[in-house]
Amino acid sequence: MTALLRFLAAVVSLVFACSAYALSPGSRVDNFRLLDQNGASHDLYYLSDAKAVVIMVHGNGCPIVRKTLPGLREIREQYRAQGVEFLLLNSNPQDDRETVAKEAAEFGIDMPILIDETQLIGEALGVERTADVFVIDPKTWKLAYRGPLDDRISYGAERPAASKQYLTEAIDSVLAGKPVAITQAEAVGCLVNFPEREHKDAHEKI
Repeated sequence: MTALLRFLAAVVSLVFACSAYALSPGSRVDNFRLLDQNGASHDLYYLSDAKAVVIMVHGNGCPIVRKTLPGLREIREQYRAQGVEFLLLNSNPQDDRETVAKEAAEFGIDMPILIDETQLIGEALGVERTADVFVIDPKTWKLAYRGPLDDRISYGAERPAASKQYLTEAIDSVLAGKPVAITQAEAVGCLVNFPEREHKDAHEKI
């Protein structure tokens, strides 16, 4: 990493210091820019014209991500014409752009997968598991919902159909300008390792 990149990373870490480790619904999501698996740049606040922004945590090889993606694709098609943007975020330290692009091609993932190689964005969002979904309202840049797509998948079990549609209900509420009824649910996914979290106390002194 060059000196300039180290400087930029430090600046970003300071920007996110107040929200890192514990971003909850109602909190403001600060701007960030990341490259996707194809090298294209994505700036969150560039999506200010979107009606809602949905970000799901991705991870190579995670079976829960693979099982969740078809449902996410269906929801994207359902809301695409209404101006809802969908992104994936990969903060896994063991994944890189090449391996992410390879898996995306293998499984037909046509959404941008943002590569969070410094883990700064994952830290800022309080990411803990893959398949965790964030719904952001671009009018305020506040987090409207975080949790799973629905209640279909749980550890060691999978229902034929979901009984609770957390994501679509959250999107509908944001589009209608109404409060989201269920703002948070427990995410089901593979753990994302953040080695720097062991130094949380030291980071807070920066």
